[in-house]
Amino acid sequence: MKVLIAGGSGLLGKRITNLLIDQGHQVGWLTRTVKTETQNIKQYHWNPSEKKVDQEAINQADAIINLAGESIGKIAWTKSGKERILQSRIDSVRLLADAIGKRPTPLISFVGVSGAGYYGSSTYPKKETDAAGSDFPAMVASKWESEYHKIEKAKPEHFAILRLAVVLSMEGGALPKIVQPIQWGIGSALGTGKQPFNWIHLDDAAYAFTDALFWNGVFNVSAPDPVNNLNLTKTIARRMDKPLFMPSVPSFVLKLALGDRSALVLEGNISDLTKLKQNGFTFQFKTIESAIDNLIRPIV
Repeated sequence: MKVLIAGGSGLLGKRITNLLIDQGHQVGWLTRTVKTETQNIKQYHWNPSEKKVDQEAINQADAIINLAGESIGKIAWTKSGKERILQSRIDSVRLLADAIGKRPTPLISFVGVSGAGYYGSSTYPKKETDAAGSDFPAMVASKWESEYHKIEKAKPEHFAILRLAVVLSMEGGALPKIVQPIQWGIGSALGTGKQPFNWIHLDDAAYAFTDALFWNGVFNVSAPDPVNNLNLTKTIARRMDKPLFMPSVPSFVLKLALGDRSALVLEGNISDLTKLKQNGFTFQFKTIESAIDNLIRPIV
């Protein structure tokens, strides 16, 4: 198939791209800055904030994967920051929905990323049918998904939304930030350390997206081994052969340093994976130990 990815140049997008090429698909990217074509990846211009997209790229695609959106953890949650995070998602999906609606024929597949933050904070597994939470990440995910359903009205043969957990990779994202203080010998749990950490290995996340080209519905996508912040920290320290002797970082310190964003590290949730498993998805990294052992090289 000809697969077009919005957000293909990011960490997850690049991994999905490589997988799709290995599987024999043709891959293109929607990008704000078109660069020289590499690895047989054709690049097409789009700019959601200006409502511009290469319509021919949309028309030629058999499948579209959307990964576009500002990182919810990198931008301060000020009024303007929150607006920027939300609008980056809304503008992207609305532009795609409008362009897909102009196609002469329906898509074979559409897959859109959402977040496990849809459910808000919880210590018990959340099913896809459970209501959205009430905090900022939940609001963003809920509004994001509402926009996706406008694409569903264009009747692609397959339509899937993946509520993705925190993707673990040493190439970017949350894990290098967690590893750094442990590497320096000053690692510790955050807050109580009991808050759930909902995670998935980069490779499993990428395989979920390629598999989802033939799925229909909303799916939780996370690893089947729920851990808490303290367990995660201990697992990384063991792999790096580093001691953990520092006391936990108090919640109030994190709130002072991060403001409202502290919720990203002081709260969490757990995803029910019944539906994902029923679709036959196979994990390469089921446990946090196997994931960390794969991602982090031991110190020698």
